[in-house]
Amino acid sequence: MVTGGNPTSLPIPLQGAAFIRFALDVVDLLRLAEPHGLDQASFLQQYFTGNPPLPPNIGDHWWSEFKRATDYSNRHFENNEDGWAWIRARPGLTRGQYFYHVVAVRDGTRADVVESAASLQRLEPFTTRRWLTQTRSRMRVRAAEGLSLVEAGRQQGDPSLEARGQAILDEFVMLSPRLAAINFDTGLVTQDLRQLAQSNDMRIQRLLGPRISRALQSSQRLERDVNAIAEQVLRLAQVYQLGSPTNLP
Repeated sequence: MVTGGNPTSLPIPLQGAAFIRFALDVVDLLRLAEPHGLDQASFLQQYFTGNPPLPPNIGDHWWSEFKRATDYSNRHFENNEDGWAWIRARPGLTRGQYFYHVVAVRDGTRADVVESAASLQRLEPFTTRRWLTQTRSRMRVRAAEGLSLVEAGRQQGDPSLEARGQAILDEFVMLSPRLAAINFDTGLVTQDLRQLAQSNDMRIQRLLGPRISRALQSSQRLERDVNAIAEQVLRLAQVYQLGSPTNLP
């Protein structure tokens, strides 16, 4: 358990090595807090274990440091630096309350997903307001959720959990601003097309039926190709990580 030192010291922003140690402590605390995550109250309680209650201004200062640490971790995660986490927040039940979660942690060149899918399911609808960032953030959370469910199913011997995870990983998203404009989200997935193709609404079948069928066939072919490419890329990445043979570029 991390101990925060003197909680009543003057609120001076951390610098240099002290801030890096604090940011790593934040990552550790967030990992321990899964699947519930940390809001301001739970973070202060965990970080200052054994210390007296904090005055409000001191607590607000350390919460600002906490958020600065999450931004710092996200930047280093994007730079593929080992040990840093990709962190996202979701709103709580009260005004201004946010719970922060670790989605994945860099382990070498790979991003290891956190163990619990429960927090990912809570987090997915609340990635970010900006559309382009939302696309990437929601996709990362969705992929992490799928991987987490697959691993949980294998560890627990639960085929239904693993099947749910594989279904998520097999989703094929058509990223088009025109498609996204329908619901102002990340676009359509293959399952959306399947539902339209199976619709009993005669207007949908008359106006869109042939086009939906062609789009579904095209997306399924592309989905198979993308899955095959992804598998080969992962294998190639493992080869490079272990040492590239002389006949590879």
